Amino acid sequence: MATNESALVPSQRMRVAYILTVVGGFLDAYTYFERGGVFANAQTGNIVKLGIALADGARDRYLFYLAPICSFMLGLMVALGIKELLERRQIRLVRRSILLAEMVGLAIVGLIPLGEEWDKLANCIVSFVAAMQYETFTTFRGEAIVTTMSTGNLRKFVDALFVGVVRHDRRRLRRAGIYLSIIAAFTFGAFLGTRACAVMERAAVWPAIVALGVTAAIITYLRKRNHLGQIHDVK
Repeated sequence: MATNESALVPSQRMRVAYILTVVGGFLDAYTYFERGGVFANAQTGNIVKLGIALADGARDRYLFYLAPICSFMLGLMVALGIKELLERRQIRLVRRSILLAEMVGLAIVGLIPLGEEWDKLANCIVSFVAAMQYETFTTFRGEAIVTTMSTGNLRKFVDALFVGVVRHDRRRLRRAGIYLSIIAAFTFGAFLGTRACAVMERAAVWPAIVALGVTAAIITYLRKRNHLGQIHDVK
């Protein structure tokens, strides 16, 4: 049975998924073009580049790729810690807290000068906040959707499309459409990030901060609306 979107918590709404996915593609383009060719969200690329650097004996590049990988892992642990702490205290601010942390981190990145040594720090911060987003925002409209990379979404799109076509399953076809739209949103984010880098250079990260702020505002608004609706139902 398809999940009724109106019954979902605000952070699971598809409009949130689309904005966060656009931000994911945007940040990958930003770190690639402005911060030394690193993919801060998708660590697979950095792991491959680390392996190539090891094979080539390029010792000066080891840390450049290893640092964001370690920062990504640290970001995952911190996100888990924040969720554990807030949920244990029954504080319903987990996702908005993560968004605020992302905004602060990216604001710092926007102030960091360009240059290889500074780029290492910037990439670590972006990888850290991307990991927090990856760990915290995982389910939208009853589907497991990744907002910081596209490989998993691409696999799920093909799987749903295949089953939908072979078995004439309209529900699976609709599911395929959701994943295709998410992939398109990530691509659009990369497009916007590329254009922003051409004009704004290191400051190109600022539009992502605005988008995260809009996401937090949407979640806050929907939570308030849902709360008022529950009070009305009780009355």
